[in-house]
Amino acid sequence: MNNSLITPVILAGGIGTRLWPLSRQAMPKQFLPLLAADKSLLQSTLTRVTNELFNQAILVCNEQHRFIAAEQAAAAKPQALLLEPVGKNTAPAIALAAHYALQNNITGPILVMPADHHIENFSELTSQLNAAVKLAEQGKLVTFAISPTEPHTGYGYIKQGAAISGTGCFEVAQFKEKPNLTTAQHYLAAGGYSWNSGMFLFTASAYLKELERFAPKIASCVAKSANFSEDLAFVRPAHEPLADCPSDSIDYAILERSNNVVVMPVALKWSDVGSFSALAALAEKDSQGNSQNQQHIAQNSINNLVISEDGHTVATLGVSDLAIVHTHDATLVAKQDSLEGLPLILKQLAITQNDKLAHHQVVYRPWGHYCTLAESIGFKVKKITVKSGAKLSTQRHQHRAEHWVVVSGTADICIDQQSLTLTHDQSCYIGAKQLHSLANNQPEPLIVIEVQTGAILDESDIERFDDIYGRK
Repeated sequence: MNNSLITPVILAGGIGTRLWPLSRQAMPKQFLPLLAADKSLLQSTLTRVTNELFNQAILVCNEQHRFIAAEQAAAAKPQALLLEPVGKNTAPAIALAAHYALQNNITGPILVMPADHHIENFSELTSQLNAAVKLAEQGKLVTFAISPTEPHTGYGYIKQGAAISGTGCFEVAQFKEKPNLTTAQHYLAAGGYSWNSGMFLFTASAYLKELERFAPKIASCVAKSANFSEDLAFVRPAHEPLADCPSDSIDYAILERSNNVVVMPVALKWSDVGSFSALAALAEKDSQGNSQNQQHIAQNSINNLVISEDGHTVATLGVSDLAIVHTHDATLVAKQDSLEGLPLILKQLAITQNDKLAHHQVVYRPWGHYCTLAESIGFKVKKITVKSGAKLSTQRHQHRAEHWVVVSGTADICIDQQSLTLTHDQSCYIGAKQLHSLANNQPEPLIVIEVQTGAILDESDIERFDDIYGRK
């Protein structure tokens, strides 16, 4: 690894609950194409750091999202996809990446970035990196802060101290919690305050030194877990030591307590895309202030945020300042100035319909993904997409039968001892208790419609006999 370059560490472990029903536990906001039709927030983040300034990224994500992350990050070719067995917030996640970096002789600066932020002019930051690198090489922890453009109450602030000559950086006078509007207005008028962006630059060794100093329990647990193993395209830490690891952010664990932190304000067009209000501010608007959406038909409607899944039309008549978010199984309708109350709705859902918080229509697997199109008592219909060269496990079901119809591509199928090759508009039937497998040995994706019938249609009725991905 070239230690004259910066190594990006991309944190992709968040859940993004304030963007429900778009963002779910199984498909958080960083994996969604919220601001570009062809790229998720994660993919946009990886694109920013895929150039001659940077080494290949270290991507940190949650175990349950590994297949989504691997598929979305494939084009960027990260050097490691590091899995957290359970989310413990940013301080332990960065520590895992720091240990991995040092074990792989990465001694130069690492640039820590969340996977779910939107930045329009990243060149503003890269143009200031040389000064930040010099400070990082001196053992400093550099936090990048955003020059504020409005009295925002949704961000934490950093108060700048004395200027550090020739660097564009400042000592940190104080970290400030999210303020009320009056306080935020005071910060903006006074000057010398910046929004806390959650982006940092330091060496792995400097970070771990400060972690040992201020959060020794976290440092100890992560150090014990940094016995990495490789599994397919993934890097896994030891699971047990992390079970007792405290959960804490880098801000609380280190930055607010260390005298070794400096702040570099950057004039970025930046958003953490942390709410529908933030999303509405970023969305392109029509002449009436409505978010541009080809599936939105509006009459006498002003300043509405309308998001809907493909194929579903939303019509508004005589309404204004609404957020309307339609997904396959849930619809949110709210006044935009009431969106801060969304956590109360989520608490209610957790009691009555918790599956709506967790599940998503699309489920990723190492061989590709499937989408549930319809289901009711006794049947389920799925669209299955199998990547080139991929194969589903050899398996059988005790309680359900399956009918496969090939939509596109070529399917290599084995049912008991019979081998079949099916193409467009051809189908086969797999009875309950029949051993079967499905593979795609062609260069193009394979798409199959699967109709399940039976008494039990969930994942519990899968008995695997052979799996090239090592699943049980």
